Amino acid sequence: MSKHQFEIPKDPRIRRTQSLLKSALSQLLEEKQFRDVSITDICKQADIARVTFYQHYESKEALLIASVTDFFEGMHKAFDQSALDSYLATGNMTQLKSTYQMNLADQNQLRLIRVALQYAGAAVRQLTLASFLETYSQRETVLNKKEIQVLGTFYVGGMLTLLEQFLSDQLTSISQAELQAATLALLHASKQGVIQSNIFRDSLV
Repeated sequence: MSKHQFEIPKDPRIRRTQSLLKSALSQLLEEKQFRDVSITDICKQADIARVTFYQHYESKEALLIASVTDFFEGMHKAFDQSALDSYLATGNMTQLKSTYQMNLADQNQLRLIRVALQYAGAAVRQLTLASFLETYSQRETVLNKKEIQVLGTFYVGGMLTLLEQFLSDQLTSISQAELQAATLALLHASKQGVIQSNIFRDSLV
């Protein structure tokens, strides 16, 4: 997975081409399983030459990951500590609901995320962990880089498993807002455990 593939291109022609390819993939997934979608199918749907596809993406998996990048990169960037603290203290999700939420209303987006987790799970985890580490490197924290790396790896794995089960209807009793609150609460608990546990910190020395 090349990092530059997920950066927002400055050239509007490049943005348009990539948007057409992403839209084509999304449309094809309404009718076919991802494993049955070929690059030729995508190019035909987007009315774009096959050689042009490879100028932007190295594989259909790379296009799939690029299609859900914004969703996963945004999951940590709007983390509101005060809203989380209020929820943990009162159990009232009103303030938490007003902050960034996982956008799970768009059925096309849901389909892409579900497929991305199924067919490119390792790449999704890599992308999500990278966004977590980037976000936390920009925040004030008492954690060192090694602790953040361990915390991020642990949290991202658990969070994506929760999300995967939610999208596959294995968590039928939990709402979208509760899923958001649960992941943030687990992050808070994990972070506090790292800070307070000398045993954990000693194990990283």
